[in-house]
Amino acid sequence: MCLGNKINTMSNDNNIDTLGNWLLAIGVIFILFAGGIFLGVLNIECWTLKEKYEYGTKALTAIGTVFGGIAVFINAFFAAKRAAAMEATAKAANESAIAANKNAEIAQDKQITERFAKAIEQLASEKIEVRLGAIYTLERIAKDSEKDQWTIMEVLTAFVRENAPVKKEEKSQNKKPLIDNFLNTQNKKDIEELPKLRLDIQECLTVIGRREHEDPENQRLDLSNVHISKAYLEGANLIKAYLEGAILIKAKLMVANLTEAKLFGANLTKAYLLEANLTEAIMPDGSIHD
Repeated sequence: MCLGNKINTMSNDNNIDTLGNWLLAIGVIFILFAGGIFLGVLNIECWTLKEKYEYGTKALTAIGTVFGGIAVFINAFFAAKRAAAMEATAKAANESAIAANKNAEIAQDKQITERFAKAIEQLASEKIEVRLGAIYTLERIAKDSEKDQWTIMEVLTAFVRENAPVKKEEKSQNKKPLIDNFLNTQNKKDIEELPKLRLDIQECLTVIGRREHEDPENQRLDLSNVHISKAYLEGANLIKAYLEGAILIKAKLMVANLTEAKLFGANLTKAYLLEANLTEAIMPDGSIHD
């Protein structure tokens, strides 16, 4: 494309030079013609010197007017050519800029794809530090590329569901009426001795809770049936999240945004919900919070 533009520009320049040479030749011919007329007038013997002068002056004036018109035409022609050349240059520069931006976008998309694929591979590593690096890489991609954020959130929630599922015996305990939780029918000792949440699962939840871009319409985070007791989710963005059947014993949900979240059947025993936003959330007993 650039070579074609260059060839066209060179061709236009050659045409302009050729036309300019022709116009210059015409100008020289007019000058010679005017000189010839003036000399011819001077050689007419039957005219007086005054008549020769007057006629010669008129002839030169007429020729000068014609030549001046030609000069104006030449100036206008070259001005138009310069404007056209500048416009063509600007257009070529704009096309080059558009092509450069497109190439940059393609390169960036390719880089993001490669980083994403590598991070997904690292999530399956047996080494905790490698898994953590993958989680942070995915978070960075989600921040840099809004269109990829939801895909990454689905990956991270799937990782949590896969690695912290609610077990069958835990599900049967979780089906007890909500009032049983408040009456402490569940063994207090078991609650106090709950193991600390795995670090990579906690970091997944942290990244999910602090995502920057809005979720797509009609999409919800799926954290249903996960055992994330003692999870630290202070101020987390859990709007409309599916948390049905999730075990959230002693989870720290202070100031968390749980607007329209589905918490039906969730275990919130001793969960910290101070200043949490539960507007229109479906509570563990199936009621809708005001």
